[in-house]
Amino acid sequence: MTKYGGRVLHSRRDDMGLIEVVETHGIRSLHFGTPARQSCLCLATPERLELPYLRAMLIGLAFVATPRRILLLGLGGGSLAGFLLAHCRGASIEAVELRPAMIEIAREYFGLPESSRLRIRIADAGEYINVLAARGERDFDLILVDAFDDQGVAPFVMQHDFFSAAATCLAPGGVFSVNLWSAHAESFRAVMRLVKLYFPCAAHALPVMGRGNVIGVGLRSGGPPIRFREALAAAQRLQQSLGIEFTRLLQRLAPPWPR
Repeated sequence: MTKYGGRVLHSRRDDMGLIEVVETHGIRSLHFGTPARQSCLCLATPERLELPYLRAMLIGLAFVATPRRILLLGLGGGSLAGFLLAHCRGASIEAVELRPAMIEIAREYFGLPESSRLRIRIADAGEYINVLAARGERDFDLILVDAFDDQGVAPFVMQHDFFSAAATCLAPGGVFSVNLWSAHAESFRAVMRLVKLYFPCAAHALPVMGRGNVIGVGLRSGGPPIRFREALAAAQRLQQSLGIEFTRLLQRLAPPWPR
């Protein structure tokens, strides 16, 4: 069977809708019943983050180069989880996924490894982060949010209590990143207003070149002062080691920084 220009390797339906894995010219993609690719794996270079928006979501590494604790809200095909396991070897990673089928698919079709440093929770991410905040968990260096349903960004992402909990759970100097779709103008504006409200010291919209994705980025206050020159030097080092265009991303993000 063919779909989206490729061969369908797997198709199933759960309570939230259709999940499909399609392979096209050596690229394996995850779909939720639409042509939009939710995760992507190049079989020839599986260590690379294939989708530009996922690389942009990691801009926080320019500010926290050696994270100790990372929270992923939305597992998808496991691309971010697998990349962070491979390249942030001192970090423990907690991933929250609403759809149980995604764990099996991420492991079988997208190579997500088993690891003692990765814990996957089956839960509603909006509810789960409120539990973490209520428990006093305040030491996540990175919180990465990639939560969509077939209608667009998950409704919990547009809620004040979600952002309040996320800001609470970040360590001082930690970075929050959320994947948004600029064509969904109403939800995009709503989420960016919340990013600016809850991360007033540094809140940015990072457009992904050639794509409709925009990454909302918020930096929590309380860490060392953020200086562009230092962040750029860190970005240049990371670019060489991780193969991500960090300097270009950082320059696109740059506000009037202290030099």
